[in-house]
Amino acid sequence: MLRLLLIFAFVATQTLSALTVRDIGIYNDTNETLWPEGGAFPALVTALSSLATAKGYTWEYIDADDVNNNDLSQYYKMLWFPGGWAGGYNEYIDETGYQNIRDFISSGGSYMGMCAGSFFVCDFVYWRENFDEVDTPQNIYDYPLDLWPGIADGAILDFQPWDTVGDCFFGTRMADIRIDNTLLPEADPVVNMLYWGGPIFRPRAGDWGNTKVIARYEMDGFSADEFAAMILFPYGSGRVFLSAIHPELSIRQNPSTNECEFYYNLTSRRFLGQIMDRMLAPADSPTTGPVALGKVLRFDTVQGFRYQLESSSTGQTWNDYGDEIEANAFEYSVSIPASDAGLEFRIKRVD
Repeated sequence: MLRLLLIFAFVATQTLSALTVRDIGIYNDTNETLWPEGGAFPALVTALSSLATAKGYTWEYIDADDVNNNDLSQYYKMLWFPGGWAGGYNEYIDETGYQNIRDFISSGGSYMGMCAGSFFVCDFVYWRENFDEVDTPQNIYDYPLDLWPGIADGAILDFQPWDTVGDCFFGTRMADIRIDNTLLPEADPVVNMLYWGGPIFRPRAGDWGNTKVIARYEMDGFSADEFAAMILFPYGSGRVFLSAIHPELSIRQNPSTNECEFYYNLTSRRFLGQIMDRMLAPADSPTTGPVALGKVLRFDTVQGFRYQLESSSTGQTWNDYGDEIEANAFEYSVSIPASDAGLEFRIKRVD
C-alpha cells in the first residue's frame, strides 16, 4: 500500500517565483518544508492536474503565498482547491488571501472545491470523525472565507467513519452519486465515485436560495441518501462548484495482488471533465437568475480548411452560429454561453 501511495504522491511542489496566465490555478501546498501544516493531499493534486492536462487546459500550481499576495483575476479563469484537510488551507491563507479569492470570483472567475476544498468555503463546518460524535457535533468551525452561507456536515458516520478502514484505506468508500440531468444532460444519471470523509451540504434554515443541487448521494439505507453531494451557486459575477466526493480518483483491490490501490476511473473523470468545461465556459449574469452554466465544444478539424458551426433547437433545422472558422489545428474548441447551452451544435466544412 505504501508503494502505491508513493507512486500517486509524486507531485511538483516547487514554489512559483511568478504567476503566469493560465486557464486554471490549482492550489498545492504539499511541500512539507514550506507548508508543514498544508492541507492538500498529493494524490488528489496529481489527479486534478492530470485531468486538466488531458482536457487540454493550461494550469499551474499556486500556494498560500500566491493567493495572499496577488490579484488572481489577472492570471486565471478558475481556481481549483483539491481534497485533503481544509484546516491546512486556513493555516496559511490569511485575510488578504480570502479577500483575493472573493474578488477573483466576484469579478467573473470560477472556483471548484473538491471535498476539503468545499469545506473550506462554507460558513460553518460540522466535523465528525467517529461514532462518539453522532448525537452532537463535537467539532464546529466557523470558517472565515464564507463563500457559501451554509453548513458542510461530515464525515457521514453510518456510511463511512473517517477513522476506520473502509473499502480500502481509512475513511474511503466508493459511492453512487445521482446527477440532475436537467442541469447536466450530457452526464450519466448515476456515477460511482470515491467518498473520503466528505460532507453533505445543508443550507441555513433550509433555504437553498440561488444554489443549485447538481448531484445527490444515492445511498439507500444510509443517513445521507438523497442529500446534496454537489452544489453550484453564483458569487458576484462568478460561479462556485463544490463537490463532497472525488470523481478525479477511485479505489479498488488489485485482483492480482489483492492490495488496495488508487486508479483513474474513466467514467467519473469524464463527468468531472464535463463540469470543468462548463465552469470554464462564459456565464450569463448569474446574479440575475438561475446559476448559469455554459459549455465547451470540441470538434475534429483539418488544418487549412474552413468550417461553419451550426446550431439547432430541434435537431432538424440548422442555422449558422457565428462566423466561418479557418482551422489552424487538428481540433477546434469553442465556448458556448449559458444562454445557448441547450442548443444542439454541429460543424460542417465549407467548400
